[in-house]
Amino acid sequence: MQGNSISAEINETEIVKYYEDCQVDYEILWYLDSMMCMHYGYWDESTRTAKHALNNMNKQLALFGNLQKGQRVLDAGCGVGGSSFFLAKTYGCPTEGITLSEKQVEVCKANSKKLGLQESCNFSKQNYLNTAFPDNSFDVVWGMESVCYAWDKKDFLKEAYRVLKPGGTLVVADFFSTPYHPNSKDADLMKKWANTWAIKSYAGIEEFWEKMDGTGFVDMQRKDVTPNVVKSIFHLYFAFFPGWIITNISQLLGLRNKTQTANTWSTYYQYKAYKKKLWRYYFYTATKPM
Repeated sequence: MQGNSISAEINETEIVKYYEDCQVDYEILWYLDSMMCMHYGYWDESTRTAKHALNNMNKQLALFGNLQKGQRVLDAGCGVGGSSFFLAKTYGCPTEGITLSEKQVEVCKANSKKLGLQESCNFSKQNYLNTAFPDNSFDVVWGMESVCYAWDKKDFLKEAYRVLKPGGTLVVADFFSTPYHPNSKDADLMKKWANTWAIKSYAGIEEFWEKMDGTGFVDMQRKDVTPNVVKSIFHLYFAFFPGWIITNISQLLGLRNKTQTANTWSTYYQYKAYKKKLWRYYFYTATKPM
């Protein structure tokens, strides 16, 4: 059996447009060409630079999920391949990276060739809600700031459960919302932020936990690592002010489009929502029963 019934569509076109249009912003803010990471950095007492923090996020999530040498990993929502390359180099893990963007697949393949990791890291254009992989294919399903794009996060969890081997591990790092009234200024702020990243909505902290349990996962753990990403939150916020000026002038000159302008505003909204305690950054891990 392959795939599962999807209760709500993922807006693939909008997501692909966001990432392909806004890759230039990631190149500037997250040093994409050298680091190949499209996620927040993890800061601790050993972290000295933003580049180190980006790599440290992969390291800390792998430690939290207790990844082991040689495990086969599905990098679900792989971006330009940063996590796959980290896992291949650090743990000797053969990886399958999947993304909705054909452009990202090509970038991943170019990056793997540059790093000499073609034999370890494979990439393909697939939707992580309904993959072509057989049941029981992977030791680990890895979701680095990608699960937020599923309209119903349980659809992702069901597919992850299906492709994991018995005893396999799910590991997720992402943004999760705290409770707020659905018809409020807080809800409007969270919606504005989600829209700038082509996301329908963020899962609640307890909601995601319950959906993992309801999918059949066991040995569930979670960790609030928001204090470790605060510097990344501020890094984006401080980029908003010059970015707002540049992006508006650029749009008037036809050098940037509405998707890219919205992405500039995301740096403002994520900070304002954080200050109002409307979201937290969590690690989750769970196991498929033997």
